[in-house]
Amino acid sequence: MGLISNLKQRLGRRRNEPQRDTEVYPRLMQIMSGQRVAHNTPVFKPTPWNLRSFSTTPYARRAINTIKNPIAQLAWEVVPKAGVSDNSEIRRQCEVVTTCLRSPNNEDSWRSLVEKVITDLMLGAGAIEMQIGGDANRPLWLYPVDALSVQIYAGWAGGRNEAKYCQVPGYGMLTVGNGIDLLADELIYIAPNPSTAQPFGCGPLEIAFTTVSRLLGVGEYAGNVATNARPTTLLNLGKATAEQLTTFRSYWTNEIEGQGKMPILSGDGIEAVKLTADGDEALYLKWQEFLKTEIATAFDISPQNLGVERDVNRNTAEVAESRDWDHAIKPWAGLLASHINRDAIEGRLGFSQIEFRFLGLD
Repeated sequence: MGLISNLKQRLGRRRNEPQRDTEVYPRLMQIMSGQRVAHNTPVFKPTPWNLRSFSTTPYARRAINTIKNPIAQLAWEVVPKAGVSDNSEIRRQCEVVTTCLRSPNNEDSWRSLVEKVITDLMLGAGAIEMQIGGDANRPLWLYPVDALSVQIYAGWAGGRNEAKYCQVPGYGMLTVGNGIDLLADELIYIAPNPSTAQPFGCGPLEIAFTTVSRLLGVGEYAGNVATNARPTTLLNLGKATAEQLTTFRSYWTNEIEGQGKMPILSGDGIEAVKLTADGDEALYLKWQEFLKTEIATAFDISPQNLGVERDVNRNTAEVAESRDWDHAIKPWAGLLASHINRDAIEGRLGFSQIEFRFLGLD
């Protein structure tokens, strides 16, 4: 409260008019988001390129598809809210919204729209642009937007004609003339795992960012070990002369190794020194399995979805599948449905007595 009061006093000295709380909190968000920006400069997410790259790797994509595909295949309906009596106007509104959602634009179906939005949600945020057309039977048009390219004006005070979002193609920082401003009622912005620390939210792939990076690194190393011949043992011949070392190297290369090269040292005693592990241990398979478990944890799904099948039988698999549905599928589907209802149906169309809902979630 002291920070808010101090900020109110400072803002009050700059202007003669009273300051509204809606003008104070965006400035707090501006400070808390980790970036010091001007009132008319949007805050940007700093890692979109890496997130997009990581989303195309095998285990990250498998985790995303585990959540995305079931939601995209769910049946849905638009119905009156609980306690609302059915009548001709309510039915007309339901038919209008159903038509708009089945064909959100001239290129997307409902499924393709959902797949794009849920994929972006797994990365860091989901976004859908909303526009009103001239057809009374299909007034609302929805377009999927790359949410990682959307920046947020930290100084937005809630004005209807004041831009809240700015899309900057190419994930670059905003410069004069290269951003596309969007009003609050023109964009559905879905922030996963929201917090008061910053306005963007945090997607599962962001949570697993370091883990995916480690998995890629150990995978590349294991691939090189498996495909390239590398010496794993060093031979110490003890106190040998230079002539003896040269003779032994020639013998070892010609008679034993062929094209292989055995490192040889001269020391006190003859011994074989292991340079690295052999076989499966050299591929760090257990470490890779642990990293896959970490990725699954970040997405709230079971490790069996990423190919970790140790200690998995029919009973444990069925329990894990049910748990995945409750902890991953239902929450993300509910988040999408709530934004469709609040931002599109009520906020953009003004239909407050009907709602969109998924079928079969329970």
